[in-house]
Amino acid sequence: MGEVHIMAFAALLILYLVVAPALGIWALVIARRGQSELRALRGEVAALHGGAAPEAPAAEPPAAEAPPETPYKGAAPPPPEMAAGEPARAAASPLPRSARRSDGTGAWNRLEDSLTSRWLVWVGALALCFAGAFLVKYSIDQGVLGPEVRVLLGLLLGAALTGAGEWLRRRAAARGEDGRTDYVPPALTAAGIFTAFASGYAAYALYGLISPLGAFVLLAAIGVGSVALALLQGPFIALLGLLGGFLTPLLVQTETPAVWPLFAFLLVLAGSAAALVQLRGWRWLGWAALAGAACWPFLWYLGAWSAGDALPLGLYLLGLAGVFLLPRWLARTTETRETAVRQDRLAQGAAAVVALLAFALVRMDAYGATSLIVLGLLCAAFLTLARRDQALDLLAALGALLSLAAVAAWHLPSVITGKDVFYEFAGRDLATVPGPVLPPELLPFAGTAALLGLLFGLGGFLALRNARRPGLWAAVSAGTPIWLFSIAYWRIAAFEIDLAWGAAALGLAGLALVAATLVRRDAARLGGSLALGAYATATVAAISLALAMTLEQAWLTVALALQLPALAWIHGHLKDRMLQLVAALVAGAVLVRLALNPFVIDYALEGGFFNWLLYGYGIPAAAFFIAARAFGGGADRRLTMLLDAGALIFTALLITLQIRHAVVGPLDAPEHPLLEQALQSIAWLILAAGLQRIAAQGRQPVAAWGARILTLLAAAQVFLLQLLASNPIHDPALQIHGSVGANILTLAYAAPAV
Repeated sequence: MGEVHIMAFAALLILYLVVAPALGIWALVIARRGQSELRALRGEVAALHGGAAPEAPAAEPPAAEAPPETPYKGAAPPPPEMAAGEPARAAASPLPRSARRSDGTGAWNRLEDSLTSRWLVWVGALALCFAGAFLVKYSIDQGVLGPEVRVLLGLLLGAALTGAGEWLRRRAAARGEDGRTDYVPPALTAAGIFTAFASGYAAYALYGLISPLGAFVLLAAIGVGSVALALLQGPFIALLGLLGGFLTPLLVQTETPAVWPLFAFLLVLAGSAAALVQLRGWRWLGWAALAGAACWPFLWYLGAWSAGDALPLGLYLLGLAGVFLLPRWLARTTETRETAVRQDRLAQGAAAVVALLAFALVRMDAYGATSLIVLGLLCAAFLTLARRDQALDLLAALGALLSLAAVAAWHLPSVITGKDVFYEFAGRDLATVPGPVLPPELLPFAGTAALLGLLFGLGGFLALRNARRPGLWAAVSAGTPIWLFSIAYWRIAAFEIDLAWGAAALGLAGLALVAATLVRRDAARLGGSLALGAYATATVAAISLALAMTLEQAWLTVALALQLPALAWIHGHLKDRMLQLVAALVAGAVLVRLALNPFVIDYALEGGFFNWLLYGYGIPAAAFFIAARAFGGGADRRLTMLLDAGALIFTALLITLQIRHAVVGPLDAPEHPLLEQALQSIAWLILAAGLQRIAAQGRQPVAAWGARILTLLAAAQVFLLQLLASNPIHDPALQIHGSVGANILTLAYAAPAV
């Protein structure tokens, strides 16, 4: 019985191999003939009804000269209404009313023509594609025939289908039908390419019949062949060949997938599509190839990743970047603007996809050496291409974002190391001994961050010369090292006070200052004020980081506030909007620390009038006021209003907290006596009166609103607290006697009334 089943299966298989393709090809040929006959009939109908409308003569000849010739032999005379000239607009159309495509019948005819001449052809081609792939798969599942025979039959079927498609194309060309769209030859060719891809991949990945080099050569040959055939037979060949290539590994699966042949195969496939994009300008094919090439690495990350896969996947990503970026590198300068813009979009999209895949690779590889090298090579390639082709200069920013994301998401080990105290102040440890700054476990992390910072800092500076957008390059060069340094400080030191990190930040500020000096010396070639503003901003930011790493509590806020006059002075020379943004960020940080920080009242407060409140709020108030005057009308009005508001808030807080310290003592004391209330209300009212006079002299919205808010606060405190809650008449425990009591009552009620 077993032999009978095998013989029956062999007979069915032979019938399948012979009859099924023959029926499919026969159906495609019949459809092609029907399509040709339909076109011929349409041509005859158009000829019968005038073909193309003749051009109007320059001057209409007299009617008596000669009768009009009949358009063809045996033509009937025009109907009376046509002769009368009534439906002249109908005569302008070469087809009769029933054949026009503007009505419902025309639309139905177009749909019917599309179904019969195009869609059914491609459905048949798709069926042949799956037939070739499932031929290999079914023979595997049933265990019949040998591996060599399976692969050979698949290759023969692919070659037969491809040859039939090219034969039909040449036959149509010999008959003079080149100008007509014929979907049968490309459909057959695409089915043959699909089958050849499946058979070639199975020869190595499933059976091991050929070596990796042989598999690569075979798949490359199929890819190059598909490129050549697509050049002859149109884009549909490339589309179906591309679809078949990307689906082949899914249809022909194995329990132990091999990473090297799979991604070598995918890279050849993507390269073939990229070559077609360059040769024929089919941008949609490039996007389709990019989507397919990007899906497989993610699928591999999710289901088949194992140790050692970083190298093949890294090479694949580098090759994929080269496939889509090198054509733009080698592009001719004679391209039209529209073509260049489309190429730029495809190159930028491919770079973004590769950057995302590289970030995932680094994470999957747990920041191994291989994936980090791939990351560095990609960043260097982005910088190089962005400098060579300035239309792609956004790739520099993309590389910077990739490096920042990789460093910020690094898998850092849990390292706990104790350090000796370097000095103390008021019983508190303020710094540690500058010995080994980093534990050995963190050296790869810090080294990578430093190398990436050097790459973008130096590379961006070198790219400034005669750059189209120097501001972008200067921002990448100046900002990327600062951000990398900040991320490293956060991940390693957790924002703790450390003199070593502060010293490193000052060194970074020195480098930014040197770059700003060089830019100023050669402003014409190095970007002028935009680049100078970027490096000046980086200098200020690095100094602020150094202050944050070495100071704490009020002194840190004071140091940050002192950056505002410096930024205003630099802005007066450069007029750079980036400096305004940095000033707004610094001002916001100071406001949050001093006005919205509830832990301010916990700071140690010693001495009388001369305490940390005097410099902790007085110096920032003065810095805000000076910066607002220095920015002046050359800056955004919202920035100057923010600075004026900050100066007013710090002044009001200084007066309020000094009164509380003088009357009560500790800022966190629970009591709020009547004398404190009275002095604060008087101070608020005096400050509001002064602001009102300032607002009356000119358009000062901050002064006007400040006067209203302080007046409202003083009135609310006088009425709710001094008159109701703290009135000595209502509570005998609050009654005050003697001259001191009279003075307090005068301050609490008489002075506010005045």
